[in-house]
Amino acid sequence: MTCVDVRDTTQGLSCVACQSKSKTRHYDLALTWEYGAPDGFGRKVFKINGQFPGPTLELNEGDHVVVHVKNLTPYSTTVHYHGIEMLGTPEYDGVPGITQKRIPPSCSFTYKWKATQHGSFFYHAHSDSQINDGLYGPIIIHPASTTPVPYQLITNSSKSLAAIKLAETKRIPLLLSDWRHITSDYEWELSQKSGVETPCFDSMLVNGKGKVICLSTEEQAVLITANQQMLLGFVPGSNLTDKSCLPAPVIATRAAPGAPAPNFDIIPANFFYGCTETQSSSDVIKITQETIADETWAMFDLIGSLALQNVQVSFDELTMYVIEADGNYIEPQAVHSLLITNGQRYTVVLKLENPRRYTFRVSGISDPQILFGTAVLDFKIKGTNQSTIPTVPYINEVGVNTTGAVVPFDFAGTKSFLPQPIPQAPDATFKMTMRVDGQVIYWAFNETILPLNYDDVRPPLLFAPQPDRQDNHTITIHKNNTWVDYIMMVPGVQPAHPVHVHGRHFYVLGSGEGNFTWDTVEEAAAAVPESFNLVNPPLRDTIATPFAGPSGSWLAIRRPSDNPGVWLMHCHIQSHIQGGMSMIIQDGIDDLPAIPAEYGWTC
Repeated sequence: MTCVDVRDTTQGLSCVACQSKSKTRHYDLALTWEYGAPDGFGRKVFKINGQFPGPTLELNEGDHVVVHVKNLTPYSTTVHYHGIEMLGTPEYDGVPGITQKRIPPSCSFTYKWKATQHGSFFYHAHSDSQINDGLYGPIIIHPASTTPVPYQLITNSSKSLAAIKLAETKRIPLLLSDWRHITSDYEWELSQKSGVETPCFDSMLVNGKGKVICLSTEEQAVLITANQQMLLGFVPGSNLTDKSCLPAPVIATRAAPGAPAPNFDIIPANFFYGCTETQSSSDVIKITQETIADETWAMFDLIGSLALQNVQVSFDELTMYVIEADGNYIEPQAVHSLLITNGQRYTVVLKLENPRRYTFRVSGISDPQILFGTAVLDFKIKGTNQSTIPTVPYINEVGVNTTGAVVPFDFAGTKSFLPQPIPQAPDATFKMTMRVDGQVIYWAFNETILPLNYDDVRPPLLFAPQPDRQDNHTITIHKNNTWVDYIMMVPGVQPAHPVHVHGRHFYVLGSGEGNFTWDTVEEAAAAVPESFNLVNPPLRDTIATPFAGPSGSWLAIRRPSDNPGVWLMHCHIQSHIQGGMSMIIQDGIDDLPAIPAEYGWTC
């Protein structure tokens, strides 16, 4: 089979028209810092090849990938390939201080890796919180012809199966983003000076488009959640701001005892207040069926390129068949709404029959703010009139079901498609505590923060690993081809922390409320078997700890250490990772691969 690879040299795009034998695909990404107005409000943003979000890297499973990044911005940066395991190439993981030095302005760096996986991924900056300024774009990896797919669990119809396979070749990425009108470096500067996290945003974007929506006090009252009411109760007399955000004094109540008092005078009023609606257009996804006789299915990659929010998503009046989570096939679920955590990706297929404009809803469910947005799925059949009747939503602006008939995605019931057996006992177990470290802007993983200047004060750790290091910042696994359990414990009232692990995906074994009082998963599973799945757990690279009430919560994952390298485990909330909520895993430290001679940036 011949694969048509159309290169647009101005955009650095590669359109894979079909699947074929593996080949080497080259991408050129030019990073710039220029004016943009994603939601109708102008500010400086990162653009990639002149566009925001960046161009899609589309390739096939088995391909070799070469990405040449030229940094034309005034900031040093790196590019991380989120969810790509980098088997045998840890030096191209794109984490400053761990696998490389930042790329200085006017310099270039070339990343090289092999697409050993398939599914939905994305690339983004891993320096400071530059992802909040637009430095990200989607990655689509089409499965090899020999890769088993779960489509037959959706339908037995040969026509439908053929239509789904066609939809896979035309899969559409939808990047979901919470957007601010201030730059990330200014936000972090003010957070450090004030001692208060500023979790308010201005809009929700779909593929880089959206608008500012302001709610009246009456509209807020209808939508406010029980958790938001509880948090507002910590500061009597407080209310949501006109941005529908928790005010700064409420955010500050999460500080640890004895922390310095926050300086509210430093925080500009527009960080929490000052909502002005805009009329920027929503993203419109156009799908046209040529003839009435053929079935039309569409495949979407829903990508949580979010800074803070967790979102509930839904297509009005359409059923989503969820077939993939974080690039791993699952047994399909037919649902109406789907919860996506910061950093996660889900692939869904939809059957389209009635020509009309369907609303795609993205509703934030995170406590600090009521934030939502929409896009339009414009389905037409040539020669047929399109209905003008508005579609009926399954969820409201805060992700709550509109009727009892709405079927949400069942994470607890998620099963891997053709699961691989995992050992029933790991080679090692590590327990870690996630918490606020004094001021609200600092967050600890394993009791302490990873120093904020870690990546600037020493060579990348991959080049100078520390084989005897076993401390609050670092877990060292000497022996390759072992299995390790990681237990995340979240004491006290805290938000859900989306934990992302580089280098190798992991199995989600279980989670629960309260303290994890056992020494191992096996002990815990014997005591509370209903909290665990040790038979066919889902394989993920990003998973959120449960929301922690006063008694806390916990999360247990099992991960193979069979890809030697130095990797990062961190919360994917950008203000949390910038505030120190990261850990280092030195994996298979005795078998690290050699660094290529051509490695490094050029100026």
